[in-house]
Amino acid sequence: MESTDVFIHFRPIYILFIIILSISLFITIFQKNHYKIINRFTIIIILSISLLVSAYLTYQIGILSDELGIGGDAVSFNMFIAVVALSFVVFLVYLKKIK
Repeated sequence: MESTDVFIHFRPIYILFIIILSISLFITIFQKNHYKIINRFTIIIILSISLLVSAYLTYQIGILSDELGIGGDAVSFNMFIAVVALSFVVFLVYLKKIK
């Protein structure tokens, strides 16, 4: 087993957060004003959990790559950037919808 295979086990968590954020983005875009599935509390919880866990995973990948003496995982970092970008977009779309 190669030492870079360690990072592959973190990727499904990033993919899960990307899927959750994409679903919440579509729900936020297409929800009607009188039938609210996603409210402010739901947005805050989803964004907080996804950002905190993704940041922690990225931090742990950095520690592991330092301890193992190998380079970091570019794919996981790109997934982290996607989670941050989707979180920002979901927040902006929600703010635009409530005005």
